[in-house]
Amino acid sequence: MTYGPPPDTRELAAASGLLDVPLAWGVCLVVGLLLCLIGRRYRLALVAGVTILLTAPALGMIPLAVWGAYPTIDKAGSLHFYQLGAHFHAFDTSAVATQLIGVSMGHLWVTALLDLVLTPFGAMNAQALLNVVLGWWLAAALASATGTPGRWALVAGFPMGLGLHTFRDIQWYTIEKSGTWPLTLYVLALVRASQRGGWWIPAAGLAYGWAFFYNAYWGVLGALIGGAALVVGTRHTRLAVVGAAVAGLPFLLLQLPALRNAQLPAPDAFATRAALDVLAPFGDAVWPPNWNRLELWCALDLVVTGAALVAVIAAMRRWRAPESRPTLVLAAGMALAALLAMGPATPLWRAFALLPGLWRFAKPETFFHLVVLSSVVLAGPSLARGRVPLWTVMLVQLGLWLLLVRGHPVYPGFSGWVG
Repeated sequence: MTYGPPPDTRELAAASGLLDVPLAWGVCLVVGLLLCLIGRRYRLALVAGVTILLTAPALGMIPLAVWGAYPTIDKAGSLHFYQLGAHFHAFDTSAVATQLIGVSMGHLWVTALLDLVLTPFGAMNAQALLNVVLGWWLAAALASATGTPGRWALVAGFPMGLGLHTFRDIQWYTIEKSGTWPLTLYVLALVRASQRGGWWIPAAGLAYGWAFFYNAYWGVLGALIGGAALVVGTRHTRLAVVGAAVAGLPFLLLQLPALRNAQLPAPDAFATRAALDVLAPFGDAVWPPNWNRLELWCALDLVVTGAALVAVIAAMRRWRAPESRPTLVLAAGMALAALLAMGPATPLWRAFALLPGLWRFAKPETFFHLVVLSSVVLAGPSLARGRVPLWTVMLVQLGLWLLLVRGHPVYPGFSGWVG
């Protein structure tokens, strides 16, 4: 199976084994264990500590080499635009960078913040690691907010941060691709707005604005989530969605003019790309089933996916019971997202692509993040109700991760810096 673009002839692999860079591994061991100890009281510290240990020697290599392949068209281009200061002109639709990548440059501002203490490539390394940590932590917070007890939320949220798809994006693509956390933050804010009202209502709007500015794909996915929330949510939820629409409107109004310029390839080129980056549950040209050219059984966390399926099957068996309805509604949303993720293979996608500006949506596979995020919500209570102890489930999950993710060919190595 071809996982990504062919290596650039200028790419230089950087040695990262324990005997090659013992100091980098030592930094990860010491910092990771220290954070795990602090994590007895603070979940974020525990998530950061475990992530640093699992991804070693990534933390220690931040200033030494590029995490992932370098140069690639996407990563070299993103770094080039950052060094040119494209993010300072994000709202200038006449700027070349804005015409090519749109106004959603929030990720470059995160790079700029980290660049205050690091080199530009080191800032992107740190941001990639931060994406993993925040992806897991916020998904665990969402699981807690939707009824997952205790540390079972950490098990449920694991795949949103440490899924194989995240590391594939770190390996080859621009930094915002691995940063799913702004989308999760918006969903979490919507849930809290529904439950508590108050300041969570404007917070949800601001979270959506940030998600749109960070990555325009999250703006589209967030709009789909907001539309569903308008139908099934409470009054507070609807107010939060209205706030989100107001917050996202400036980015939408600027994004559409940025799409009408000679810098972009023809719409047919985007359609061709959209046919490649998809969910292919029955295999795509060659077996096996895959998500964006990653084997589906490696790209999905088997523990969380299995628990989510158990929850859906149980709800289907008791479909008349009122307590089953939220699960069945969520399952229907997952099915819709999965169909959209299949791209041009379905009539649904062709209708979607006719909407204004969405002909440029070149990665249908992005919709599958909604399936994973929904699995996080469904899996937690299902796992907690089971008879298997928490630590046993955690060990199984980590063991499968080491085998299917850390041991996978797309898991990022390190590349020597080419100035």
